[in-house]
Amino acid sequence: MVLYIFTSLLVVFYLVKRFILESLSIGAEGRWVVISGCDSGFGRLTSLRLISKGVNVFAGCYTQKGREDLEKCAEELECSHRLHTFQLDITSDQSVADAYQFVKKTLEANDALLWGIVNNAGVFSIFGPDDWCSIKQYTDSLNVNCLGAVRMCHQFLPLLKQSKVGHSIEGRRERWGYRMGQGRIVTMGSSAGRMHGQFLAPYCTSKFAVEAYMDCIRFELRRFGVSVHILEPGAFKTELLSEEAQNARVDYIWNSLSAETKNEYGETYKKNFKEAWNIGVNIMASSNLDWVADHYTHALFSFWPRLRYYTGWDSRFLFIPLSLLPTFVQDNSKQCNCRIVFCLQCIECSPVLLSFPNHFNPSKLSFPNEYGNLPFVYLFRFVQ
Repeated sequence: MVLYIFTSLLVVFYLVKRFILESLSIGAEGRWVVISGCDSGFGRLTSLRLISKGVNVFAGCYTQKGREDLEKCAEELECSHRLHTFQLDITSDQSVADAYQFVKKTLEANDALLWGIVNNAGVFSIFGPDDWCSIKQYTDSLNVNCLGAVRMCHQFLPLLKQSKVGHSIEGRRERWGYRMGQGRIVTMGSSAGRMHGQFLAPYCTSKFAVEAYMDCIRFELRRFGVSVHILEPGAFKTELLSEEAQNARVDYIWNSLSAETKNEYGETYKKNFKEAWNIGVNIMASSNLDWVADHYTHALFSFWPRLRYYTGWDSRFLFIPLSLLPTFVQDNSKQCNCRIVFCLQCIECSPVLLSFPNHFNPSKLSFPNEYGNLPFVYLFRFVQ
């Protein structure tokens, strides 16, 4: 009886939270937000959406072309007065410091306070097996996807703390301060920050790291009323996941390999890896970028924002649930999923297996007894 009542209360609380509290907005018009990585994709879309809602956006762009294109789009929306673009390289301490000075002076000139920062900038560091990667691939990925967000938080946090007084809402702040947040940090994580995957080592490493950092500072910033929120999207069809971009990354890393490593894997492996990866993206990735922009907006301006957003059907129903299962299930489920995807595409046998390295004989594969009766093992053997 007690368990029944407790379960019922949990269900009621969830429904009230999801459909009532989370649907309430604290108002976006007139607030000021910093967004990184606005050249294209999620950052660009979110910036344009927010300025159309009356939000003043500081849009950090890595390239001058991206900055000019964004300004042109803002003019077409007749919202250019709300868009403040600047050059931003989140891997450079000096660039982030210059951005801070620009934002601070603009806020002072408008007698305004900073409401939130969106750590959107990132790189998709998928090159192939770990054998192909050097320390440079890991440091580059970490420097953008993790340390870039750390730099932004360290630099802009003093401005976020100032919003505690400026955006109080009729005394309700003390009671609801943590959830509502006087200032907000929203960061692009990934389902790869919760679940490992084949050929994803540099990318997963950086995403696990940035999510760990955000989880840590979320506790530390409670006392200041600053809330921290993470997006964990699955695969989306942005420029980073385009076939051209992926092929360029693979070709770049392949050309840097030693002759011994190239001979060990062979040209066929490289070719099949490209084909298999691009097919997987076409099957799994969503073209609905609005989903991410919606979650960015909700995290910034909802009365009761979520601490984590599972963005995309693949993230919500595949990767995140898998991350809660035992490790051996995660490993073999993902391996099985790859075999199914490639079989359905009617690819010849070698691409299905991504063409194992030249010295490897798939027929000699063996499995521990405890895996012997599991369906994915039979499927794997059937594909062989």
